[in-house]
Amino acid sequence: MDEMEKLTELNGTDRAGARVLLVDDDQKLTFVLRAHLRRAGYDALICHTAEDALSTIGDFKPDVVVMDHTLPGMDGIEAIRLIMSNPDTSDVAIIMVTAKSDSDNVVLALELGAQEYVVKPFEISELLARIRGAHRLRETQLQLHRLNGKLSQTVDLRTRRLRSLYNYTRGLNEAGSTDEILSLIVDAVKKVTGCKRVSILLKEGDGESLSCAKSDGISEDIAAGIRVAAGEGIAGKVFQSGRTYIASTMSGSDADERYESDTFVSTPLIATSLMTHQEKLGVLSITDKGTREPFTPEEIECIRSIADSGAIALNNQIHSERLNNSVNALLLTVGQLAEYRDNETSNHLQRVRKYARLLAGEMQTSPMYQNVITDEFVGNLYRAAPMHDIGKVGVDDHILCKPGKLTDAEFETMKKHCRIGRDVLQSAIAQTGPVPILQMCVDIAYCHHERFNGNGYPRGLAGSAIPLAARIITLVDAYDAITSKRRYKDAIPHDHAVDIVRSERGKHFDPDIVDLFLQCADRFDEIRDAFADDWTTAQPSDQNVSAQT
Repeated sequence: MDEMEKLTELNGTDRAGARVLLVDDDQKLTFVLRAHLRRAGYDALICHTAEDALSTIGDFKPDVVVMDHTLPGMDGIEAIRLIMSNPDTSDVAIIMVTAKSDSDNVVLALELGAQEYVVKPFEISELLARIRGAHRLRETQLQLHRLNGKLSQTVDLRTRRLRSLYNYTRGLNEAGSTDEILSLIVDAVKKVTGCKRVSILLKEGDGESLSCAKSDGISEDIAAGIRVAAGEGIAGKVFQSGRTYIASTMSGSDADERYESDTFVSTPLIATSLMTHQEKLGVLSITDKGTREPFTPEEIECIRSIADSGAIALNNQIHSERLNNSVNALLLTVGQLAEYRDNETSNHLQRVRKYARLLAGEMQTSPMYQNVITDEFVGNLYRAAPMHDIGKVGVDDHILCKPGKLTDAEFETMKKHCRIGRDVLQSAIAQTGPVPILQMCVDIAYCHHERFNGNGYPRGLAGSAIPLAARIITLVDAYDAITSKRRYKDAIPHDHAVDIVRSERGKHFDPDIVDLFLQCADRFDEIRDAFADDWTTAQPSDQNVSAQT
């Protein structure tokens, strides 16, 4: 076996295609070295000057550079410095070739970034071994760099997902409506998975079917038409079973005709249940992943976390809305007790609470009240408004229903309805503890006959001493009384009523509230017209409405 064959066997484990740039002005030496390198499986290129090497290295992209120190023109040390200072070539492995007496330059080359050095004269087998070692070291470093990059990407991805889940959880805690919660679920899923199509199907009625309540990436027309029976199709089966469906491919049996072809039948796909321990709510469906790759276990876990926490928030919100609706109905019904005893068939309470909500909303836009009147305040005012005259249930019928003017004594009795209303509602607070809406009911029932100038009753409060909610109800209740027909009077036209309210600015009514009322008075007229009293229903002829209060 000749020397060339021995060298080839020795270096047979080198990776084919690795590139070596030989930089030396000794043409005979470089010719021999290139032959050995090619025999060993390397792709070798020769440059006889440092300048040629620097102009070639960008295109050739060598894995290893064998650099002689002594070169015509620029020397090898300067060439190494330039190569290592260039970000595009700084990862190249460099072997310095130098003379025995040149130890200072060897140290300098190593400090500049060279990995190895060979002293002339050298055995070719030694140089090949050093090239092989330098190449392996470079490959290891590149692989480590790639792994670090991949690890950094993974850490960044997980950090973004954790941040998205954290923001999602905060959003759920602050959400005030079902629609807001559904939007948070859809947005969180899109951020975590990158999917382009997300839909939420919620049960209808008793849960026999599901309909699309929120979607993204699906046309509104298609989403509005989605109806799925429980137990049928992917979503129906997931809803009924409470399990999670994961598909990497879609079989013919899975592609149920109820799912529009441009809506759901794409993979990968996940359909997972929205449910709590108490109730099945619906199904979250996710598809059209940008990468087209299957969902990773981490993504699936994130989706389940989003679905579980979203289901709890949905369940709480749905029950809260049902409770609020029940409270609204109860307060309105209780408030109507006094109206019923007045033998009036009217929409007085409906109008008063709508006027109150309108005026409070207008006040909310004013810098004077924007930090005082919150959405919660407006909602509570709307619910509490019907309770303003609840105390009339404690007033005798012969006074409450008297057809003529009340005597002074009777009027003093009538004025007691404010205290009666307060006492009834305070007894509820005594049992429940402080509840904002109940306290507002107390303020309204007790203080809605107070006047801004202090000439009202029952306590003669003035200005800001009168609770804000009561000051609002005072105005809207008076406006409704002015513009409503009674058996003892005709309704006064809206424009005249507005003039009356304006004339009482700073006397009967809070001047700032009057100013804001004037800005939205036209909408008061719209409500008055939409909820006008129906006087076509005959009333017993011997029963009339008194003109008090």
